[in-house]
Amino acid sequence: MSGFMTFLSKRFFFIFFINLFITLCSFAQEGTKKVTANGYLKFLQTIFYDDFKEDWLIDNLIHNRVNLHWYPSTKFSGAIEFRNRFFYGDFIKFIPDYKELIVQDNGFFDLSFNWTDGKSYLLNTTIDRVYVDYIDGNFQARVGRQRINWSQNLIWNPNDVFNAYSYFDFDYEERPGSDAVKIQYYTGFTSYGEIIYQIGDSLKDMSFAGLYKMNRWNYDFQFLGGFVKNNWVLGTGWSGNIKGGAFRGEATYFFVNEDTVVDKHQIVASLSGDYTFKNQLYAQIAFIYNNLGKTENIQFDEGFFLGGTTAKNLTPSRMELFGQISYPFTPLVNGNFAAIVNPFDGSFFFGPGITISLQNNLELLLFAQFFQGEEETQYGDIGKLLYWRLRWSF
Repeated sequence: MSGFMTFLSKRFFFIFFINLFITLCSFAQEGTKKVTANGYLKFLQTIFYDDFKEDWLIDNLIHNRVNLHWYPSTKFSGAIEFRNRFFYGDFIKFIPDYKELIVQDNGFFDLSFNWTDGKSYLLNTTIDRVYVDYIDGNFQARVGRQRINWSQNLIWNPNDVFNAYSYFDFDYEERPGSDAVKIQYYTGFTSYGEIIYQIGDSLKDMSFAGLYKMNRWNYDFQFLGGFVKNNWVLGTGWSGNIKGGAFRGEATYFFVNEDTVVDKHQIVASLSGDYTFKNQLYAQIAFIYNNLGKTENIQFDEGFFLGGTTAKNLTPSRMELFGQISYPFTPLVNGNFAAIVNPFDGSFFFGPGITISLQNNLELLLFAQFFQGEEETQYGDIGKLLYWRLRWSF
């Protein structure tokens, strides 16, 4: 009975929120009404194999995203953003619980729906942004599902305690959102404070945390703390430059609020630097440290491909190293190569890719993800993936 009541309460609050949003729009003066819409349509094909001469798995994805933004007045605005995905191919047939993984929604409200499915196809819609925004001078309040981006680094982001993302999930550029209330106040031109309350069914699921960001010595510094899904957290981060190159870092300390947990203390930290040379060659290096990470018998979490990432499990290893270079061969053709190395077990990932602009709003991506290593190493038991993607933006 309690589960049914929880289901009804979630639906009630969601319907209430949507009606509040529509009501705010109706109060807008006729001359200030404005609605914008944009998005994209993508086709992504994936080829998976372990041995090139053996069996291949081929999967296909038609992916449509729609972003709707309302500006009913100078102070109120709102947004609803969602993606429709039609999967068909071998992954649904051969990967256990694939349909359940796709429809899984980690938010308080269940806004992911499988409309129809079969042995080799699936149609899903996921709403990952739906919020109302209020701005008055230096004050801002946003209520609803939203992106709370506290990260400074581009690859590993331990400060992103609300909605961390995986580097390997390259096809989800918008990143996940959180069902939360955000209060923000600017204390200066480059400084502000934020307070976040994330809704949850219980103390273990909800979060309450704050962040303060300021600029000193041409560096952006931030400090955060609070209670995030049964963890007390403290963190800091910065971004600036050294001789024209970007220098970023962030670290978060987690203390588990659970007596039965043996390893209560965890520190996840990352550093990165990037530089663009005069010939437009771009280079980036990054490092991550996890004090609870393993140094042997390290297993890769396949959930990293499907949204199972948190700020605590950015890596299962004690340490990893990242490197990347990219170069625009022409204004319309850009090449990229990235690699990640685990220094403990010798396994590694490398991903070459090329992006071709066919028109102003039409793009072709050719990309690969190769995972190499001995058996029972972090990247040794995954395989290889080849991708090609066509994207039309509107």
